[in-house]
Amino acid sequence: MPVAQDFCSLGACPCGASKFEVRGKVLTRFVCHCTICQGLYKAPFADVATLWSSAVEVTTPASVSYRRYRLPPAVSRGTCNACGAPVVGRMLLAPFMRVALVPTRNLASADGLPAPGSHIFYHRRVSDAADDVPKFSGYWRSLVAVTTRILAGMMRQGA
Repeated sequence: MPVAQDFCSLGACPCGASKFEVRGKVLTRFVCHCTICQGLYKAPFADVATLWSSAVEVTTPASVSYRRYRLPPAVSRGTCNACGAPVVGRMLLAPFMRVALVPTRNLASADGLPAPGSHIFYHRRVSDAADDVPKFSGYWRSLVAVTTRILAGMMRQGA
């Protein structure tokens, strides 16, 4: 199994009002085509890196509001109070297993990020992805695919 590398970057929403720092190992990276992401990102998909929640610090916490759009899973999506763009999401996988979902487009530097490992909610895609990355359609298949990859990332880190 490949060993996860430490990843460090500053990040911010498009207007710069909501800022965060990432310092830790990336568990997985995926491309989400769900309609919630399409609406929030105002784009056909979201490219997301997943890390331990403690590896992502929002340095301007008063500038971010969190909301859940669907249960389960309990993804709490943080958006900028100024521009409304996604900043960072948080998800509780199990007791004591909290992860952060970081939009890669918000990162100052993507150097050192792994390539995306899957496309999820592919049945909601706006256009086809021309790559060899596995594609998962359907709600449960998509959730199982991303959860399996997050857990594999935790195992690589000896969690």
